[in-house]
Amino acid sequence: MTVMSYEMKGVGKMIPLDQFEKCLPLMEEGARLYLNEMEYKEFSSIPDCEIANQLKDILEKPINSFTYVNEVYFRARWAEVLKLLNTKENIKLLEVASGDADMIPKVMSFTHQDSNYITANMNKILNKSLIDKTQDLNVKIDIIEDNAMCIESHIGKDVVDIIAFQHSINDVIQAILCDKEGVDTIYSDWMDTLPKMIEILQKEISQNTLEQHAKVPFLELMKELMKVLKKGGIVVMNHYLFQLDLDWGYPQDLFENMVPMTREWLQELPGYKEIYFDGFHPNWWIFLEKV
Repeated sequence: MTVMSYEMKGVGKMIPLDQFEKCLPLMEEGARLYLNEMEYKEFSSIPDCEIANQLKDILEKPINSFTYVNEVYFRARWAEVLKLLNTKENIKLLEVASGDADMIPKVMSFTHQDSNYITANMNKILNKSLIDKTQDLNVKIDIIEDNAMCIESHIGKDVVDIIAFQHSINDVIQAILCDKEGVDTIYSDWMDTLPKMIEILQKEISQNTLEQHAKVPFLELMKELMKVLKKGGIVVMNHYLFQLDLDWGYPQDLFENMVPMTREWLQELPGYKEIYFDGFHPNWWIFLEKV
């Protein structure tokens, strides 16, 4: 494993998610490949100059709006990941803390039809929303209403090709801290609970106790997840910033350096090696291979 030094950076100009000059010429192709007919029609109505402006903001600033430009960029990015990691037609992918985000199953419906998408989520409201969003996709969807710590009892050992954390490292850490504080994350609306989560994070940062309270439970979860991953399988983690979270008081230094902090914690996780791919900035992406 290559160990990268970690230092919490000060608040400043955001490290871009990607290269604007590389991504802009690929947007039209991405839209044709990864949007359905209705979505593509909506995307095509956006003027070229606006697509360019929106893309530049997505890549260089905390995300502040949600349009089909966002959808094209992030779906194309995950399609690139899936093709890079696994060329098989049928894959089995486990997403951790997906909430009701349908980014990955929608991508799989274009790139790996008839594959199996699995997620473990205990939040009832988010699970219902995800079922509604994915019911027409040509991907087998399994939503397990249980703690991800128990995933092996549901699907067995050494069965999944990829484990994905699509902007969910922060959600896992927040859930760990909420559990410690006795804050409900199962029956509550996640967005209604977010201000309380941010308040807890602010306290953890001010008291310098985040690592003390969150690292061990996070690594215990990772050890359980590794049991269901095939040898040679890959864990993919990505992250980016939301302006809303920052406006509500999310500690910016933490939010911007979530991946470097997690990478440092993962140095204590046995049985994997970190691998790197050109074009995936290590401030926003982690790839772990099970060995």
